[in-house]
Amino acid sequence: MAPQLTQSDITELLTAPTPDKRAQIARKVGRQIDAGGLSGQERLLANDILRLMVRDAAEMVRTAVAESLCAASEVPADVVNSIISDIDSVAVPFIERSPLITDEALLEIIEAGAPAKVLAIASRGSVSEEVSDAIARDGERDAVVRLLGNEGATLSTSAFSEVLTRWHDDVGIADRMAMRKALPLTVVERLVSVVSDEMKNRLVARGGVGNDIAERLAFEARESVTIKLFDGLDSIEDFALLMSHLQGAGRLSGTLIVRAACLGEMKFVEHALAQLARISPERAWTLVHDAGRLGLRALFQQARLSQDLYLPLRIAVDVYHEMVRSEEVLDREHFRRQIIERILTQPDGLKNDDLDFLLYQIARQEQIIAQREGEAADAVRAASA
Repeated sequence: MAPQLTQSDITELLTAPTPDKRAQIARKVGRQIDAGGLSGQERLLANDILRLMVRDAAEMVRTAVAESLCAASEVPADVVNSIISDIDSVAVPFIERSPLITDEALLEIIEAGAPAKVLAIASRGSVSEEVSDAIARDGERDAVVRLLGNEGATLSTSAFSEVLTRWHDDVGIADRMAMRKALPLTVVERLVSVVSDEMKNRLVARGGVGNDIAERLAFEARESVTIKLFDGLDSIEDFALLMSHLQGAGRLSGTLIVRAACLGEMKFVEHALAQLARISPERAWTLVHDAGRLGLRALFQQARLSQDLYLPLRIAVDVYHEMVRSEEVLDREHFRRQIIERILTQPDGLKNDDLDFLLYQIARQEQIIAQREGEAADAVRAASA
């Protein structure tokens, strides 16, 4: 049973005892409130004592009040607000554990941007979708990592997307996200291009999405190797021979060209478009690098590529030109990040999807169309046999 407050306790409290003694009384009040069973008059008295103690000048006393009330199910709202507005050492344990703090109050804390308090919110046993969205959008890295590791937190698809957009090249955050028990398929597919090899294996092994992920990994690996082959070629004849081979094998796809463009491999882009449009590489170069953009549009149409690919291709070429004009070193990863950021800010472009996800989905559509055409051709041959 919680110890009862005595008249002596109240007298000592009102006659300014030492901080140690006030802290003892604070813990006694908190345990008594937590235990319940107070009469109406006793509850009023206890609440008045709490109001005095949460304004106590001694941090020790305020900390004792906060710690003793962490599990309480009934505390005056003004007392709760006083505690969560206090300094971190007093407020953080209460914010992390108290069931009495409303989502509205938690959102105000996040908006205020106090890192330790936001970290405490991300650690709560239960975090609503709305609060998780706010941390994903505005929280610092430590809070986001803590949130991702908290299975009691409900995260929406948009929250995962926001985190991946803010930290698209942070393997640590991607790995923590990959360890969650449940992830939307679209999030899993975006994660593949970011996580470590160990986490990729975990994602591939997930039930229900393993085949899709494995297929994407194989597809991306094949296209990346193809682009790298271009680096070892010396002559225009070698370039033309490789393009002819890729086209003959059905591998000179629009996604391959856009992927090369997003790595800054413009020579690959020029020769690939020349092959598909059946013009010389010199003419293709002129059209790709036309300052007015009409040339690239005309070349793109003559190559008969999917219209969904024109925006990322055009942006990749624009970013390439900007970096060349500024004499900036063309680092592949930096170049790719610039393009993704540019695409995400397009009013008529992609909003929440990573560029790799776009390429993968378009490639899937191309495969499905090709498969259907093949099936139709087989049916025609079978019917005429």
